[in-house]
Amino acid sequence: MNSTIKRVKRNNRTNLAKILLISILIIAILFFVYITGGTKKVFVHLMYIPTILSSLFWGPYVGWAVGTVCGILAGPLMPLDVSLGIMQDPINWISRLLMFSFIGLLTGYMIDRIHKLNEEKEERNLRSPFYNLPNEKKLFDDIENIIKSKKHFKLLSIKLTNLHDIEKYIDNKLAYDIVDDLAKKLMHYCGEKRVFSYEKDELIVLACENCVVGYEEKIKKELERYSSVPVSMNGYKIRVSLKVGIYVYKGGDASPIEIYNKSRIAYEQGEVKESGLYYYDDSFKNKRREIQELTGAILESIQKNELFVVYQPKIDIVNNKISGAEALVRWKRNNKDLVGPNIFIPIAEEIGFIDNISKFVFNSVISQVEIWKSKGMSIKCAINTSVHELIHDEYTLLANDLITSKNANRCDFELEITERAIAYNDRRLIEKMHYLKELGYQLSIDDFGTGYNSLMSVGEIPFDKLKIDKYFIDRINKLEMAELVRLFIEYVHALGKTVIAEGVETEEQLNILKKLKCDEVQGYYYSKPLLPEEFEAFYIEFNQINK
Repeated sequence: MNSTIKRVKRNNRTNLAKILLISILIIAILFFVYITGGTKKVFVHLMYIPTILSSLFWGPYVGWAVGTVCGILAGPLMPLDVSLGIMQDPINWISRLLMFSFIGLLTGYMIDRIHKLNEEKEERNLRSPFYNLPNEKKLFDDIENIIKSKKHFKLLSIKLTNLHDIEKYIDNKLAYDIVDDLAKKLMHYCGEKRVFSYEKDELIVLACENCVVGYEEKIKKELERYSSVPVSMNGYKIRVSLKVGIYVYKGGDASPIEIYNKSRIAYEQGEVKESGLYYYDDSFKNKRREIQELTGAILESIQKNELFVVYQPKIDIVNNKISGAEALVRWKRNNKDLVGPNIFIPIAEEIGFIDNISKFVFNSVISQVEIWKSKGMSIKCAINTSVHELIHDEYTLLANDLITSKNANRCDFELEITERAIAYNDRRLIEKMHYLKELGYQLSIDDFGTGYNSLMSVGEIPFDKLKIDKYFIDRINKLEMAELVRLFIEYVHALGKTVIAEGVETEEQLNILKKLKCDEVQGYYYSKPLLPEEFEAFYIEFNQINK
């Protein structure tokens, strides 16, 4: 009955048209039955048409009522034979009336049932399979409607980054209860119909003018509480890690999926498991897009010879001579700007192409060192090496094969590894470093001072040179920093090793380092990284000036 009332109330103008249609059909059928001779012919059964249509339009009760009306109009009021003036027997028209009424009721019930099943199916399609919340389809529908109404809103994507760990290692029900509890708190501020579930570990809040006053600040505090204070639930105390991305919609032609993606892009800022609240920023999106583009172009860059190696001179400031060079890989994309190694090297490591780049760099450097040696230039070259490469035997085998194939000498090559990596004190790494030393390679520690427990870590590993990070050199004019650098230098000298200062850019920095008895320097004060032919010219000029 309720569904019938809803259908009748749904649209007055549409209902009026339907009523008019049914009325015209009934009158037309009655007229047609009459002029064709009465109910003795089959045309009286055309009354099923308005009966069934009424059931379709308004449900079983209206279908039953219209069927009854049709039965009466085609019953005692309609002759059996018009030409002879014979009326119908009561049993005849009553049976037909009951049949019309029954068909109207049955058809209406069946159509109502189909409508109900479709509504239930549609409702299921709009509900999350994980929680008792609307899903992304309902979210996109609601966003579409708000966009059409030309209203502003905010979309918050809330990622529970450690939910899978809670589910896997602690309790599945606990993970469900955490999300359910958080969803209820969010509903309190923005309403039941404004919190959605996209994935098992992600909630979405569609915040608009219907939210309570000050909802944004209250939601922020709630999320901060969740991520900073352990949640007590089901006998457990759990710290929930939340990353929240916020996109503010202020009009435009964006589609719901674009708006949602922007809120997700926002929370992808920061570390993967680090809690935080982030607003969408176009620059971050552009950076991510560039990274995705570079991912597909890295291997192609090697095949197209877009990678090249430059060499930054290292200067022995005690004897005033060139002591060597650091080999640095660069990428000049076709018709595009240079791509820094700080961008493409991490991508190459992530997608598994770092070995290809390492092979290219090692091959280029060995060939160049041998070319210089043939010209009477004795240059030791440092090559940056990752922990991943050092630990795996493939890298050592690659280096040895290349050196052997070119009849080069291992002592002409220096492998640089960052102090931050060494700080983890991986026994495999330390063992591999001892092995490389035995083979004859020089080892140096890069970025010294930026890791954890620097001096303690360095005391346990084999190395030949230690490079003080640019951070300290930039601040070396301050007494406290100069004293710290002095301690580094004295400590390394006590071990019988060499100290290099990187990032030296001013004469003041150079003079302080000389007073502190630093061994070597590297930086723009002397030279930027140079192409091989530029390095040769610098080498010749430097030696001529400092004879």
